[in-house]
Amino acid sequence: MKLQHITFTGIDGKTDLGALWELQQQYPIAEFGVLVAKNWRENGNRYFNPSYLDALEGRGLNLSAHFCGSIARAAVRGDFEPFRDWARSFPFIFNRCQLNIATSKENPDSFEVCEDAFLFNEIILQQKSVDDCDLYLKSNWNEYVTMLLDASGGEGIDTSLVAFAGKKIGYAGGINADNVAEKLTFLMENEMVGDFWIDMESGVRTDDWFDIDKVRRVLEICEPIINKYK
Repeated sequence: MKLQHITFTGIDGKTDLGALWELQQQYPIAEFGVLVAKNWRENGNRYFNPSYLDALEGRGLNLSAHFCGSIARAAVRGDFEPFRDWARSFPFIFNRCQLNIATSKENPDSFEVCEDAFLFNEIILQQKSVDDCDLYLKSNWNEYVTMLLDASGGEGIDTSLVAFAGKKIGYAGGINADNVAEKLTFLMENEMVGDFWIDMESGVRTDDWFDIDKVRRVLEICEPIINKYK
């Protein structure tokens, strides 16, 4: 099946980890994203308190680390020191990591992966569009590097879903329970789309807190579509 993950990003201090585990047992395709930033206190509820990261260890959850702000910007410029310090502290909690970067003149023409990145099974580069993804296309370890197409930057702005032939690609931007069936069906039926995942953040929050009930609703909607294309 082409669909690899359904990622729900932004678990927070109120998220019931036991409830997440139970949900994952029912829907193994679910992945939960943890937003990581140096200035997490100023960035709102969706950013995880790093002092609580050890609570995630040994939970058996499908987790991805989403590096934001200065950590991500430094990494794409070749300075992996902030990334390295963090990754070595929690090397076995996260399966994948993502570098959330905005389109910027400061970004280099290519992305060089450091050794410590291989503590993760996959490195994801957030890119704004198929017309603005040179950093991904020129990465030096393309078999480890994948791309999340997200014009919204996590702000819940809808963006058209564009196939990118032959690559494992993530799609984000305004996906929620109201439209996930349409968008997932489009991707499953599009012959140009290879392995992919979908990611949602704003669409599964209530008052900016991670809402497990909304996550469950999305998975309930997706289940018959997934079964149809197995």
